[in-house]
Amino acid sequence: MPIDLRFFEECLKRSRVYCYTIPGCFERLRIPAFRSRLDVLRDEPHRMDVRGSHVLFAGCPDGVRAINDRFGVDLPSEVHEFYTRWNGGLLFYRELYRLLSVQEIIDTAARCRSLRGEPQDPSELPWHVLRFCEVWDGDYLALRRQAPLRWEVTWADGEMSDEDMIHPEDPQSDANGVLDSSFLAWLRRMEETHGWPWGGRVRAPRDWPPGRRVS
Repeated sequence: MPIDLRFFEECLKRSRVYCYTIPGCFERLRIPAFRSRLDVLRDEPHRMDVRGSHVLFAGCPDGVRAINDRFGVDLPSEVHEFYTRWNGGLLFYRELYRLLSVQEIIDTAARCRSLRGEPQDPSELPWHVLRFCEVWDGDYLALRRQAPLRWEVTWADGEMSDEDMIHPEDPQSDANGVLDSSFLAWLRRMEETHGWPWGGRVRAPRDWPPGRRVS
């Protein structure tokens, strides 16, 4: 059964303005594929005001089937449905979320495993962690399997290994890194909160959103 993504389709029609004051955001907003579809109202050394909506690329006809086949998993139908419509791009909020394409998800998973010397064969270590979204400071959000068809969205520190995420040493710290119970729940919350905070609360007292909504 197709997943109802009409709420997100409506969001794509709405334009808003955000003010960013962090250099990492400037770099991402200046990427030609994103800059060409956003209206930059103010571009100064320490401030950038931008108007627009999400920048998403044409969908992948096979959805996430290539990911499922490569890693021996079965991603939820909501993720498959999303990627048949939009194959990555930029979610434009107070935080800038760069959604990876299907191929980038595959490449990132393999690269992270390779860098840490972890097994590449799914039969050796189940592929329970798939990074799907990059945030402005180089860390990721990931889909982590909790049951065959249940994948939660969790924080994925750039230095954290898949092994550590699958078998965390500190259960409390790990619980604080869980953002939402599913991809669809995460997507809905992004719209309701303009992309902040990370989860039900900020990860640390000093955390603040990289941008603020102006109008």
